[in-house]
Amino acid sequence: MEGGDLKMMMKSYFAGVLTLFIWSVSVRVEAVERDMTVVTVVGAAGAEQYEQEFVKLAKSWKQACEDAGVRLIEVGGDQAADGKGDRQRLKQVLASEIERGSSRLWLVLIGHGTFDGRETKFNVRGADFTEKDLAQWLQTYKGELVVVNTASSSAPFIKALSGKDRVVITATKSAHEIFYPRFGGYFVRAIGGLAAADLDNNEQVSLLEAFLYAGHEVKAFYEIEGRIATEHALLDDNGDQQAVRMEGFVGVLATRSKDRTARENPDGERAHQIHLVPNPLEALMPEDLRRKRDVLELKVKALRRQKDGMDEEPYYEALEKLLLEIARIYQTIEAAQG
Repeated sequence: MEGGDLKMMMKSYFAGVLTLFIWSVSVRVEAVERDMTVVTVVGAAGAEQYEQEFVKLAKSWKQACEDAGVRLIEVGGDQAADGKGDRQRLKQVLASEIERGSSRLWLVLIGHGTFDGRETKFNVRGADFTEKDLAQWLQTYKGELVVVNTASSSAPFIKALSGKDRVVITATKSAHEIFYPRFGGYFVRAIGGLAAADLDNNEQVSLLEAFLYAGHEVKAFYEIEGRIATEHALLDDNGDQQAVRMEGFVGVLATRSKDRTARENPDGERAHQIHLVPNPLEALMPEDLRRKRDVLELKVKALRRQKDGMDEEPYYEALEKLLLEIARIYQTIEAAQG
């Protein structure tokens, strides 16, 4: 394939070929069963206004999980604690998921966080838990982990939970941002499939897109209210414990960083591959093919970052090989549908 032809392929591949497959298979197939569990934890409200807000957010997550066809476990809120505090209940739920061998686990914290100058806690009925507690409970989990902490003072959870094959999102940039954040409401609206949050127009909203949408909506809220922003969300998905804010992106692409690690493996790329409510084609993707596709896509992005230091011919040869491997995965799915 000539360089010019391959450049055209690069421009049209994801928008053209992917869309073609979506339309060709969505009307005649059933989605693959997803081994995915979402655990929502509704914290202690402390006041009636927050209790109503927390219930509303929990219901939004429940609806999103129903739309996604994934397993939901609710802790706190209207759920009985079986005579034990929600801290112990959550610990047991996570232990059970680890024992079950769940391949994809999302943990969503809805509520208040506190910081006493030494320790950060998420407030629940009964004894609270810290980011260190949560890190210990999840230490042996080997699957794909997503943690979305929408509480105040949530930033320390990133350092504690960051790791390989993990996406950690917090509503605040530090433990000192102690006021109730609005981030969580905007985030769940987006992750449920809001079209306005679909930046790449592929009929689904990724974790990264939901993060960016919520961040921009939070910024607009404070600007309209004429108030100083008291929350700044963070995202870490490359395991380096160094999170990034929404200002670190142009669209869904990470801006160039002075930090070498961030340049070579920027935050956001893994989060952009993970969705709660999949589009018709993504819903057909068996787990093994999805993981293979995700690895190949990350290799494409890594190759593109190396482009300036490579000769044109070997660059396009390497790119062609990767793109064709991805195309074969989608062709495999189409062929399986007859």
